[in-house]
Amino acid sequence: MNFVSILSSFIGRTVEVVVPGSMYEGTLTVVQISFIQVQEPPIVYSQPVTVTIPTTNIDYVRILV
Repeated sequence: MNFVSILSSFIGRTVEVVVPGSMYEGTLTVVQISFIQVQEPPIVYSQPVTVTIPTTNIDYVRILV
């Protein structure tokens, strides 16, 4: 198994994704070979934000319970 196939089994789960200089927390929505997408929850009354993260930039992903 590779990184992308493992991550794809966690679509719909809450994750923390750490990249150099940043961390994203939200629902894992899309997993492709070159990128993943995480939907971050809204802050106060705003809309949820979908973040596209290149897989080459990912330091680690933590699956939250």
